[in-house]
Amino acid sequence: MAALVKEYMIKKREVVSPDDSVQSAIQLMVDNDQGSVIVTDSDDKVLGIFTERDVLRRYLISQDKVLYLKVSEVMSSPVTTISAEATVSDALATMNRENIRRLPVVDDERRMIGFISWMEVFRNLPTG
Repeated sequence: MAALVKEYMIKKREVVSPDDSVQSAIQLMVDNDQGSVIVTDSDDKVLGIFTERDVLRRYLISQDKVLYLKVSEVMSSPVTTISAEATVSDALATMNRENIRRLPVVDDERRMIGFISWMEVFRNLPTG
């Protein structure tokens, strides 16, 4: 039987609002030692993802203002998501195809319930 995303996903959810400042999103990423945070609305529906890459791209364009921008002005959207009932194989194929390292896991109403990362999958693969 194929492993499911829900068996490998991380339920810990550091999220930001589209109206949060880039500076506060960066601080959340630093505090949690992660390279991205998911952007959700007030109903936890996934709107986008804010990544280190988003910051670097914007910084090259407007160095003096980047920290004061809203997350919605910098985030990547739309964002690819996956169901908790999908297989880990499907999740890895999606991450490979989209060239991403983390994938938000959503319920049937597109509310975030966690995320899966390729690193977490490989850390938890059975050995032997």
